[in-house]
Amino acid sequence: MIPDNGKKQKNILFISSNDGSDMRINKEIKSLHAAGASVYFVGVESKPENCFARPFCHEVCLVRGPRNTALSFIRLLMTVLRILLTRRISSIHIINEQLMVFFYPLLFFRHTVLDLFDSLFLKYNHPGNSLKMLKWFVYLPVNRIIVTDERRLSLMPDFAKERCLVLPNYPPIRTPETRKKRSGPLCILYNGWMGRNRGTEIIEGLLTTGLPLKVIMAGWFSDEATRIMVEKHPESIDFRGVVPQETALTWAEKEADYILCVYAPVNDNNINASPNKIYDAIHTGTPLIVNSEIGISVFTNANNLGIVLPSYYNIDFQALFSELTEKRNSFHWENRLREQYSWENTEKILINCHQLT
Repeated sequence: MIPDNGKKQKNILFISSNDGSDMRINKEIKSLHAAGASVYFVGVESKPENCFARPFCHEVCLVRGPRNTALSFIRLLMTVLRILLTRRISSIHIINEQLMVFFYPLLFFRHTVLDLFDSLFLKYNHPGNSLKMLKWFVYLPVNRIIVTDERRLSLMPDFAKERCLVLPNYPPIRTPETRKKRSGPLCILYNGWMGRNRGTEIIEGLLTTGLPLKVIMAGWFSDEATRIMVEKHPESIDFRGVVPQETALTWAEKEADYILCVYAPVNDNNINASPNKIYDAIHTGTPLIVNSEIGISVFTNANNLGIVLPSYYNIDFQALFSELTEKRNSFHWENRLREQYSWENTEKILINCHQLT
């Protein structure tokens, strides 16, 4: 039910190359809907049933085709033009700089929010004031820029910081069940974007030990190597497809000993990753596996949230397997962390970005 607050209905055009299954996109659209906006979501179709944001959208338009191809982007552009010509859109929400290339001229005429999940500039190691003039041009039509944490805010160019707001990747607050001590085969949840720079190499290494291991995988394959790994190890890997966030959180809580949250330190984007998994761990009482090269390892250590690998590379997997097994019941969780790091405490930042208050 959209609240009747006496204000004129606001229509928000939400543009992504995702199909509406992304966890952060779901949280954002649900919050905008609850704040009274009508959300028109435009994305790229994988499977229509994976659009978990659909119940909170006024209209969903999923174009057909693989993600991040020229044809899909052209279809996105035509769909966006149709909506802009036939609907009274008051605000545009667009994910990442690379999508802006196709819609750039259209963004000058409406309030525009750029939501940086994975900044293109950080992927190519150009933080801060590097490529300043190009960034000035890219961000010119944008009214507000959303980043996921203070570390990523510090990597924005100086001229853009006054337009930036931090919207953390917290999950909705939940009270986890009391975790029972586990003594069976080691179980790791590996979900989200899965690929060789996101943890596939770690899972492959643990599998080479021949020790009893169960891996629950859910989400999207970012490379063929990960798909092949799943096919080669049906006895150890349980791939469960693309699922809503709440489902993944339930698996973490009830089945997993650890949540895998590692990033190969190959670019600024990975080193400064801001994954929701670190907060999923807090809300489900499930320890993390992270690597020391990434910024969130400091937070993980400080709050005793899991195992920090000395490096993403050159791992003694026999020793790691023993450590994971030995320590899986040794972590303790504080209620204050769940209360502090919850989506309900921060969603107002998103709502204010679109002038819904």
